[in-house]
Amino acid sequence: MTEPERTVRERQDGDLPVLAAVLERVHAHDGYPVEGVADPRAWLEHSHEIRSWTAIVDHVPVGQVTLTEAQPEDDAARAWIERTGGSVTDIAVMGRLFLDPDHRGVGLAGFLILALRHHAQVISRTVVFDVMAKDAAAIHLYDRFGAEQIAEVTHHFGDGRTEPALVYAFPAPKLAG
Repeated sequence: MTEPERTVRERQDGDLPVLAAVLERVHAHDGYPVEGVADPRAWLEHSHEIRSWTAIVDHVPVGQVTLTEAQPEDDAARAWIERTGGSVTDIAVMGRLFLDPDHRGVGLAGFLILALRHHAQVISRTVVFDVMAKDAAAIHLYDRFGAEQIAEVTHHFGDGRTEPALVYAFPAPKLAG
């Protein structure tokens, strides 16, 4: 039995239909995203997207992550600005990270995060994001990759619903001097 071919690359428009179906499976399995997936393709196409990456197994999209321009109303942006006194233009927000449950545990989420963090470094942005406090596996992943929790917030969505969330930032890479 041969190992499946796994890779991460920039997301392409042709990936979106397959990723939308994967997102529906992820929501059924994990309850992510908490807002639901009434229109999964629209959820994937973030209006403030900088760039997105797709995890591929044997030429089939199985997950993705998106880097977006931070907006003043983003929970993660507000928490980072309060903590650092920095500007919304200093940061970018990681979001929409998910993997098909059948393809977890082989490093693909880590490679998606590394691709995103590398691009953020290239454009001189600190990566911030939030995660629902209920998502223990995601929190464990972010902790393993060196993310630092900087705040606890309440995520508001839907018709007045709320969910406790944690805000994280990836520290700037230390350059050899």
